[in-house]
Amino acid sequence: MLTKSQGNLLLKLARKAIEEALKHKTVKVSTAVRRKKIFLQQPGVFVTLLKNGELTGSVGYPEGTYPLIDAVIRAARDAAFNDPRFKAVKKSGLQQLRIRIDVLSKFKQTGISGIKPRKQGIYAKYGPFKALQLPEDAKKFKWTARQMIENCLRKAGLAAEMWNDKNVRIYRFTTMAFEERP
Repeated sequence: MLTKSQGNLLLKLARKAIEEALKHKTVKVSTAVRRKKIFLQQPGVFVTLLKNGELTGSVGYPEGTYPLIDAVIRAARDAAFNDPRFKAVKKSGLQQLRIRIDVLSKFKQTGISGIKPRKQGIYAKYGPFKALQLPEDAKKFKWTARQMIENCLRKAGLAAEMWNDKNVRIYRFTTMAFEERP
């Protein structure tokens, strides 16, 4: 479990990763920080960028592909410059940017009745199709469990009506969220 100060360190690294990328450099992380056991773990991670409360980028690694620090740095850069839904962050827009990091718990397979929409996120898989919905989305749009699954399936490129298909695998998870103050 991450402490608030560890979360704040991750937020600083995410911002620094974006700042350095704008200068065509990479962020440096001290060996002492890099070796901390908590940062060597490989949880799923998402970095979300907001400008005036509106989404301007969100990228993550839901299945725990990298050690935590590396995942945050990569996801921050990708959210800023490689999210195909949005224009890349420019230096002039950096000050208005607010960063949120979601560190995901392990996934647990579930059915619709096992989902608490504003407290849990979901991950849906159907063959090669997959998508993730953070609990923030359910809070913002006041979704029911079924609406959350339907939106997740659409995000994966599938039909919303597939929510009860026996071949669709739904997993729930919780998040530890850290967010910069406006």
